Amino acid sequence: MDESSNVIYQLILERNALETDSFVDVYDALDELRSKFNSLESECYHQQDDLAKLLNEVNERGPTKTEVKLQEKLHSLESKLQEKERREKEMKQHVIQVTEQLSQQSEENQQLGKKIQCLEEEMAQKDLMIEKLNEEVHETTNNLKLAEKQYDGLKDTIKRLQEEKESLTKSNDELVSRIVSEKEKYMEEMNEMTKMYEQANQKIEMLNNLHEQERKRFMWTSKPSTSSTTDNESQDTSNYSAQNGRLFGGSGIVLPSEIKHKIAAHPCQVTCVRYDVSGGDAIATASEDSSVKLWNTGTGNLFKTFRSAGRQVMLGVDISGDLVVGCGTDKMCRVWNTRTQRLVHQLVGHSQKVTSARLFKGSTNAVLTASSDRSMKVWDISRHTYRQTVTMRHSSTPLCLDMSYDGISALSGHLDGGIRFWDIRSGERTAEVSNLHSDIVTSVYFNPNNNVEVISMGRDNCIKVVDVRKVGKELYRLHHNGFHIDVNNAASVISPDGKYAAAGSSNGQIFIWKMIDGQVEKQLKGHNTSVVAVAWDRGGSNGQQFASIDKAGNLFLWA
Repeated sequence: MDESSNVIYQLILERNALETDSFVDVYDALDELRSKFNSLESECYHQQDDLAKLLNEVNERGPTKTEVKLQEKLHSLESKLQEKERREKEMKQHVIQVTEQLSQQSEENQQLGKKIQCLEEEMAQKDLMIEKLNEEVHETTNNLKLAEKQYDGLKDTIKRLQEEKESLTKSNDELVSRIVSEKEKYMEEMNEMTKMYEQANQKIEMLNNLHEQERKRFMWTSKPSTSSTTDNESQDTSNYSAQNGRLFGGSGIVLPSEIKHKIAAHPCQVTCVRYDVSGGDAIATASEDSSVKLWNTGTGNLFKTFRSAGRQVMLGVDISGDLVVGCGTDKMCRVWNTRTQRLVHQLVGHSQKVTSARLFKGSTNAVLTASSDRSMKVWDISRHTYRQTVTMRHSSTPLCLDMSYDGISALSGHLDGGIRFWDIRSGERTAEVSNLHSDIVTSVYFNPNNNVEVISMGRDNCIKVVDVRKVGKELYRLHHNGFHIDVNNAASVISPDGKYAAAGSSNGQIFIWKMIDGQVEKQLKGHNTSVVAVAWDRGGSNGQQFASIDKAGNLFLWA
């Protein structure tokens, strides 16, 4: 028997001893009562004999005083005897109870013995399990030692691979830098070739013009009666102008009055429209169909289409000279070259959709973007590899933005109904107008002739004119009972001379207000659905200045 079994056996013996010792006094008392009972019983027999003798003597002779006393003594003895018998009976009952308890204790001892036997069997099984576990522990220890050796070998292998990776990374960086430098050289050569190509085209065009002039001069010398023909041509031209009404405005700012070109620009809603700020004859539109399109403002013809990857919605667009930018719900802003129709940059850095984008005015070296990740970023695109230069953050999402014409300040409209002014050079917020609108701000715009005056349009169906110098003080409101906004990217605009403000309404009308007093100057009709945005510029060579887009994907060029 092992040590644990001995311990259990000793504990059972101790328990049995404790339970037995409690009845020792009972046994001793029982023995003492038995001895007393025997002595009393013998004494009782002797007294009964004496009593019988005395009775015989009494019967023979009358009772004496002594006999009377003896009779009394006998009665007392009898009563004592009865009391002893009663006690003996109680003691017998007690002995019976003790005996029953002893038998129960014996049965419990037998049960405990059986339990001890079961425990011994379980202990034997557990000893076997312990032996098996010891064997498994020994095997596991051996495997662990083997794994440690393999781990040391893997560490050496990983170290060697890391060294190889570092060398490969270094060589890869060198290769990338060499490729980039070669690409830059190639791009420079391409630019030079493009310039040479353009110069050659210009020379060819100039030679063609000279050739045409020489041909006409030769015709004039051979036909002296051309003056009458010229008069007829000028008369025909004047008749054509009289028949077709007013053409596009030439010099100065002209209030739009009629639609000259109705263009089904996109198959779904147009989200943004912008004129070429460099003065070209192009206008750009962005749409929910993932495309940016360029249109000729004179003819209304499409001449360029740029698309984003996938089916992402394009939310913003801007164009200046040879560059056009488009941003959308894919968290990126793309920069295309209009001459080569190639993607120049893909600006990646925002964590949510890009809501608006602007090229720096007077420069094509930088782009300003706003995103739903509550940040605005300035991107340097002057080189073949773009980089982020300034990041501006706010607790409210910027939905729209604009830049001052000096290229120093930026203005943003936010989801909380406020507008913020920023210093683009440092990224610091210079001013803030909280709760300017009771709903989200959909559009902000700097006055082209006055950088301290801006307008903001909100979903509360009004346009507010704000003075920057007076810490964003509201000067007055531009509103009308029929003017309503039903889209979050609705855009308003100020005329290039700063005298008028225009915006489209959900009823298809376009409202034009005077900036000097806020009165409605003109209401234009033509759209059959909600007008999303309007654009107003000085016009290129053809003088076309005003455009509007709607939910149905239409682009209207006005004269």
